[in-house]
Amino acid sequence: MKFYKSVLVLALAMVACVPESDKYDVKRYLCDFEGVYWDGLVNDRLNNDNLPAGTFAFEWHDDVSDLAGAVTEPYPGYWEGVALSNFCSMVADEDGTYEKQLYAYVEKPYSGKNFIICNGFMSGCVELRFDSKSSFIESMMIANTAYSRNATGNGFRTAERPLGNNESIWIEAKGYVNGSDEVQATAKFYLYEKGKPSFEGWKKWYMSSMCKIDKVVMYVKWDGQGEWMPYPAYFAVDDIVVVRQELRE
Repeated sequence: MKFYKSVLVLALAMVACVPESDKYDVKRYLCDFEGVYWDGLVNDRLNNDNLPAGTFAFEWHDDVSDLAGAVTEPYPGYWEGVALSNFCSMVADEDGTYEKQLYAYVEKPYSGKNFIICNGFMSGCVELRFDSKSSFIESMMIANTAYSRNATGNGFRTAERPLGNNESIWIEAKGYVNGSDEVQATAKFYLYEKGKPSFEGWKKWYMSSMCKIDKVVMYVKWDGQGEWMPYPAYFAVDDIVVVRQELRE
């Protein structure tokens, strides 16, 4: 009888020690900006006075991944944030203009027909958030824009000269949780290194260093001289992979 009691106690102890993670499934969700909802937000006028959906400022939310973003107007005539686009061009000299800010410097979207253009020109940062579920961002596809390529390669508009041979531009991501101002994790991705583009077309940014977060703020930084960056703080994003642990049904 003592033997059976001992076995029972051992079994109960084993159940109690099962890791919490065994109660969860790891699920991946893809935010690819495709569908009727996204098509309605794509800007087909390409003018700063006519941003997506016919308004200057707007917000969007992806029901699949729970990701959300917004376009804001920090100063009259300037926009920031995350705007929808489906415009691509490999001719930076012609399409890399201020009037065509939503052109990605690629032959086509990474998948489907839509993607987003991130612009942090005035504040230097772009924000993506999860509206209801803290999650991991596993990766996202990144591309430069035609406007950025024109400015860094030729010197254009606010850039009086091409990007210098010893200058680089990169995205620095900072993750936050629970509304705190304390940075929980960081990740870095180079757009230009030593005066040259770091890659052509789309490139995957693996964000393995990023913990589970409520929002990520992406800063566009430059290591040249001066108090502000003269080059457009723009980049394109497609196919964001979001990972969550969810209770098994």
